[in-house]
Amino acid sequence: MKIRTSCLLSGLLLTLPAPLALAVEVQLPLPPAEDFSSTISNPYWPLPLGASFRYLAETEDGCEYNKITVLRDTDTVMGYPVLTVRDQAWIHEPEEDADCDPAQAVLEEDTLDYYAQDSAGNVWYFGEDTLSYDDEGMCTDEGSWLAGDDAEPGLVMLAMPEAGMRYRQEFKEDEAEDWGAVKGTHAEVHIALGDYSNCLVIKEWTPLDPGSVEHKYYCPEPGNPGPGLVFIEELHGKTVKVEYVGMGDFGIPGEFTDFPALVCPAPSSHF
Repeated sequence: MKIRTSCLLSGLLLTLPAPLALAVEVQLPLPPAEDFSSTISNPYWPLPLGASFRYLAETEDGCEYNKITVLRDTDTVMGYPVLTVRDQAWIHEPEEDADCDPAQAVLEEDTLDYYAQDSAGNVWYFGEDTLSYDDEGMCTDEGSWLAGDDAEPGLVMLAMPEAGMRYRQEFKEDEAEDWGAVKGTHAEVHIALGDYSNCLVIKEWTPLDPGSVEHKYYCPEPGNPGPGLVFIEELHGKTVKVEYVGMGDFGIPGEFTDFPALVCPAPSSHF
């Protein structure tokens, strides 16, 4: 018998089955380049070329705006065709009792991610070029890595995920060691934008940052090209809820500045 647990979080209702399966590590050999495509059509996370997906998180300090833009399908990594996806994050910390305003948001992270899909439908992660401001306000490319440069590609989405599966998402020793685990495939998510069912729940973590965990909810919609990812719970001392709010743009000044938009040295790995 399945036991279902529901929790109400600031108007957002998540319903997911309790995990029943033991963890099983998925270890897939990397197929040859000819078995890959830069078109990402996995139903849990389709990434149509040219699309932009917007996410919003309201925290005790203000608002965090995140936009994922599918840029181009012409790059290669290790000789593999990859889809280049830009991930930008802005933050606005308003004065007390003032509302968040995207027009006043400041860019704090700018990243290019590289993905490819094999012929079976698995989505692989081939690296990232990232720039961000650290806690001291200094610009850093920490976290940048590229497969083939003392690093290995990993899996970010399985073709046929089942509860209990776990897999390495990336590997560059002491720099990029994220893992993912399937918690369930029939969760329900109710957010302001709509209701979703049969959602895939992925737990993500890294041994490089103990205690930091994310739960990501991917909800397939037949006939809809995206976004797949509709909700994220970030757990690290306090819970931050990141919610999909629609396609398009925020209207943030400088939103369309070419990568890298941060004023600091370009990352060294690929760009």
